[in-house]
Order: sequence, then structure tokens, then C-alpha cells
Amino acid sequence: MKKMVKLTLIKGDCIKVLPKIPSKSVDLIITDPPQNLSHDRKIDRSKIEKRSLKRPSILNYDFGEWDKFKNDEEFLRFTWAWVKECFRILKPNGSFYCFFPRQYISFLDLMVRELGFKPRSVIVWHKLNPCPQIFKVGYMEACELILYATGKGHFYNYKLGQAHNFIETPICQGKERVGHPNQKPEKVIEFLMVRSSREGDLVLDPFLGSGTTMKVARDLKRNCIGIEKDERWIKVIKKRLNWGSSLGGVEFEYIES
Repeated sequence: MKKMVKLTLIKGDCIKVLPKIPSKSVDLIITDPPQNLSHDRKIDRSKIEKRSLKRPSILNYDFGEWDKFKNDEEFLRFTWAWVKECFRILKPNGSFYCFFPRQYISFLDLMVRELGFKPRSVIVWHKLNPCPQIFKVGYMEACELILYATGKGHFYNYKLGQAHNFIETPICQGKERVGHPNQKPEKVIEFLMVRSSREGDLVLDPFLGSGTTMKVARDLKRNCIGIEKDERWIKVIKKRLNWGSSLGGVEFEYIES
């Protein structure tokens, strides 16, 4: 009998939703949380496009209210609130990948250690087509960092061979783009997921955004729980995953928390 893949989409604030998920129930967490990068600064990307027509269209740095915090302390308190719940939910031998800004990643490393897991590596995603440096006073922001941490006895797919802690892909473009200001390419998420999970494993993304983690999980035959509070992106996720369609082998569950 063909095994079903179950996709559970939860509409709600992950700070309130995560405590409802059973402890030690998830094999893998991949997420791209708020990073306190907006700072009420807006950049008109249309001006950049006129200067460099070959660059793909990108939205401004003002990601939305979900990415705005009064100060570093408020941001780190928020981060601790969701991180401690994630590691309660993660199995003792589970794996964790989190996109995080360089100015805060050492704090995330300390949080992970405090919760009894081991930070193993910082992976660099190198964007082959980064946005030009608008103020022309420094280097283009062509890299994002991903903290990789595990418990004891974690799964790692060594059969894929040795892998550098370095991923190179373009940013999302063409049909893959769905309008989310911080959308990650499917190839990046796939690179992480195939190395740290097996078919049938349960993947969690508490900040689902445009739904990339869930789409990749479905394509790779992993079960997935995704949490997203913004109705705009809930609609995008459902459209992107053909929510409720008779795909065969996929069970859909939608919860409003």
C-alpha cells in the first residue's frame, strides 16, 4: 500500500501554536524566521532595475510588520521564545537549519547550546545574482548564513558524498517567484532536506512564508507541518501546493489556530 504524505498547514502565530505540538515529535526543522532587518527602511527597487536591466525584480527591504522590533533585546527575546519551543518539539536525534543574520548568529548558537543541542556548522548560501549595492559604499549582500545544529545520533545522508558548507544558486526568479520579499529557492531547501531527512520523516517550518519548505517536503515525500499567520501567504501556499486536490499520496490538513 502506498504511503501517504501528510501536509499540515496551520494559520496562526507560531509563538502560540508551537506549545500545542507534542514534544520530541519532529525529525527536522528548516526555517527562515524574522531577522530584524527592516528598520523602517524602504528602498525603491524600480530605480535599481533601470540601472541594471539584467537583474531580477526584487522587493524592498521593508519585509513587513512581522520583521520589525523595537530593539535588539526585543528581537532576541522573541527568538528565544520560538527557538526553545522548536527544540522541545525536535527529536533528540533531530536536525535544525535556520537562516539567520550574521550580527545575531552567535546568539542563536548560544541558545542552541543552552537547549542541549550541538551547533555543527554555519552554511553559506551564495546568491549568484544579488541585488546591486544601491548606495555604492560597500559590497553587495550576496550571502546568507544558515546555522546547522543536531542532537546525538542524528541522520546525515553520507551516501550523497561530501558536501561543502556552501550553496550556490540564483535567487528565486521566473515562475518560481511568488512575490514574497524573502522567498528562498527550492534548490537551497532541497539541498538541506535530502541530507538531513528520509522519506516519511516529519519536517517543521514555524515561519512557512511562501510555502517553499512544504512544497519541497511534498516533492521529496516528507511529511510537513507549516505555520504561517499572514492570510496573504496562506492563499499563496494553497495555490502553490494545489491545496486539497486529489494528487494521490498526499493528505491535506488545514487548521486555523
